[in-house]
Amino acid sequence: MVPVIFILIIKSTYQNYPFLIFIYVFTISLDFLDGYFARKLSQETEVGKILDPVADKSLVFFVVIALIIKSDFPLWLAIPIFSRDIVILFAGLILFKTRHFIAPSIIIGKIVFTIFGLLILIYIIDLNVFINLEILKRLLAVLSFGFLIWSFIEYYRIYMSIKNNEQI
Repeated sequence: MVPVIFILIIKSTYQNYPFLIFIYVFTISLDFLDGYFARKLSQETEVGKILDPVADKSLVFFVVIALIIKSDFPLWLAIPIFSRDIVILFAGLILFKTRHFIAPSIIIGKIVFTIFGLLILIYIIDLNVFINLEILKRLLAVLSFGFLIWSFIEYYRIYMSIKNNEQI
């Protein structure tokens, strides 16, 4: 769904706007339901532990790029988002290659993705709705940044613990 959402944002018009909102909300909802049921039904797999975060990061990356192009998504937030995700992906690859370990998702990571999802939704809504969402956009951007830093610190602690053979 990532390419579809990207194109719909770039080509956003009043006509495709409801479809864009539906597809975005549907995609985010499926992501949450997939993870929820995988855990609830004990159907988590090693492949899923790799693909789900990659899919989440791809969605955020491409949608933020589209919103930078089409809207006023702040670069001061986009750069830390991209940097954090790249560092997490490379750290995960290092742990997998050296320790054959796939780090599990942590709750703060899920919170960050949820806040990003809401922030992105507000920016998407702002593309074609003529109400002032600036205060909400700023509030969610600052909240996103705070949780982004917190999650980076937590992922760093986990990475260092695993790298040093400590119990997490």
